[in-house]
Amino acid sequence: MRSLALLLMAGLTLHAQPPSQPAPVVKEKPAEPIPYKPAAIEPKDGKLTIPIVLHPNGVSRPYSRHYLTPQYPEMKPGNRVPTFMRAFMEQDVFFSKEQREKRDRWNLTALDDLPIEDIKKSGCIGGLAYRGSTDPSFVGRPLADVDEGARQLSSDWQIWFNIRDNGIWTLLPEVQKIRELAHVLKIRMRYEIRTGDFEKAIYSARTFHGLSSSFESHPTLIGLLVGLAIKTNSLDALEELIQQPGCPNLYWGFTELPAFGLDDRTSAGGERLLAYTMFKPFLEATDTMTESEIYKHLKLYDAAGAMSEGLNSKWKYSVDAPIRSTDKKKVAAARKLLVETGFNAKVVDKMSELQAIVTADVRQYEIVLDEMLITSALPFAEAMKRAEQVEQKIKGDNAQLAKLLTPTNRKITASLSRVRQRIGYLRTIEAIRLHAFEHNGQLPTTLSEITVPLALDPVTGKPFQYSMKDGVATLTGGNPSDIPNNASTNRVYEIRIKK
Repeated sequence: MRSLALLLMAGLTLHAQPPSQPAPVVKEKPAEPIPYKPAAIEPKDGKLTIPIVLHPNGVSRPYSRHYLTPQYPEMKPGNRVPTFMRAFMEQDVFFSKEQREKRDRWNLTALDDLPIEDIKKSGCIGGLAYRGSTDPSFVGRPLADVDEGARQLSSDWQIWFNIRDNGIWTLLPEVQKIRELAHVLKIRMRYEIRTGDFEKAIYSARTFHGLSSSFESHPTLIGLLVGLAIKTNSLDALEELIQQPGCPNLYWGFTELPAFGLDDRTSAGGERLLAYTMFKPFLEATDTMTESEIYKHLKLYDAAGAMSEGLNSKWKYSVDAPIRSTDKKKVAAARKLLVETGFNAKVVDKMSELQAIVTADVRQYEIVLDEMLITSALPFAEAMKRAEQVEQKIKGDNAQLAKLLTPTNRKITASLSRVRQRIGYLRTIEAIRLHAFEHNGQLPTTLSEITVPLALDPVTGKPFQYSMKDGVATLTGGNPSDIPNNASTNRVYEIRIKK
């Protein structure tokens, strides 16, 4: 059910009107591969070791000067989503494939090797970059629109009606488009970090939060995952920021930042709405459905199931359900489940064998979906354990629709936990930097020496693991992965102080 929507997002584009004036981006020949060293660190020996060099610095007062979320004095009424979409208007060249690929390469480049002059010429800095610019080259404002939208008070995607009407075939082109804005914003923020303009970098971090948190109101798990990807982009840049000499200490900024990353309750509600829309004819039936009516919906479920990964392509629900409807024991069990879960017994008795089997499968899907989605409200270890139990449950013969359509919630739980843990790591690292500032550049021997409140590891529910050896501190936690022994998510920070 998820993969078709992802294809729709990736494949659809919004066609803006031709630009009424030239964009400040000079179209060049296709760029050669950039020779700069990559910023990415590869996992090794079962872990992802990340070297961190800190320059001690204290916090500034008032603390809110360096908060990482938009603050109410700078916010105003309005809907973020159309403001974000306005960023694309009359900017066909700026958002062209050539420019997008160039920006993608820059974002994979180590901070010290960023091509500063090329970035300035690209339009990511200057007239396009900030609100209220007086730059004479100003002819548009895509990033200024992102800044403005991130500081508006509401996020209405206006697709609830579409989901009720179209179900899983609802188109989501705006989701992927807005994700593209995060890549441009990351270039701007990394440029600000590289050039030492920390106040603007913090301003961009606030914009990042407004952009990512807009997806909290998106009623799909796809929207939630895109919001988490944008949040991860911002945390990558913030990890670079706090290592720069002279950067103000952002401990209270990370403390004020919502520790849960993104709220997933709306996306969970949207998934339930998708299920209700798809299965409404069976859930609301008050009489016997004809065989032709039933088969019409079974074919739709076949189409939905074809989008799921890892299934036998020859398996068809429209074949399986009728076969099971000939088994008297399975039909009796189906009728029993329906009555036990709230269906009127007289209505259930009137159902044909096939209708009873399909309706019971629908009800079982609702039960499994609830059990799966509620896991994100639990601590990581318990959530993963219960999600695995649910996955085992749907392997049985009485949960065919659940087997076909249930989202892979363990991956979603892991994605949420990775973002939450990154926030906890960065808050702890800034607490360590603050301690070093207050103790003549010395790292704490243990975390208990730190006087400000410390974040717990959301994966284990316990303090992060910390040790010192030969002047190098090691900070690590649980592994927020749905895959056993996943080295790429097993982060280990090696922290050094540079006075």
